[in-house]
Amino acid sequence: MYPEIIINTYIKMGDDFINVFDFNGHIDNPDNIDGAIELSIYGKKLIDKSMWDYIDALWCYLSTGLSVVSNGEEFKTNFPDQPIEVKFKPIHNNHNILVSVTCSSSEAKIIVDKKAFLSAMSNHAKNFFEHLEIIAPKSMSTCSYALTYLNKIDLNRRD
Repeated sequence: MYPEIIINTYIKMGDDFINVFDFNGHIDNPDNIDGAIELSIYGKKLIDKSMWDYIDALWCYLSTGLSVVSNGEEFKTNFPDQPIEVKFKPIHNNHNILVSVTCSSSEAKIIVDKKAFLSAMSNHAKNFFEHLEIIAPKSMSTCSYALTYLNKIDLNRRD
């Protein structure tokens, strides 16, 4: 729907990354699901596979942040087990979001339409958690927690 926002999520198996939606196996230990997100906005890479971490926890953090920024508030978090910071900051009368990712001493940032960003990210996150419930049934509580935040996002909210 928003080709300028490209999001992919991967499960890490050994040295390989498998698109989570192509993964049909089962994950027995839902406490340590290694994986990666790729996020590009308007052709600018903000997150890539080199920033892999615990993918379920990272999507939980980001889901919380999407809910927070949808209410017009700034959000920042770190990756679960990496020194990488992600910030979502509403700007320009709350119609846009400044998305920034700081890794080591470099920062990638871009301004994106709020509704487009929230729609693309929350839809991908919902699909991720719905698929995670199938491939890692023991992660049901994590999925329910994240989906609670994602379902609170009102794309038509006027601030």
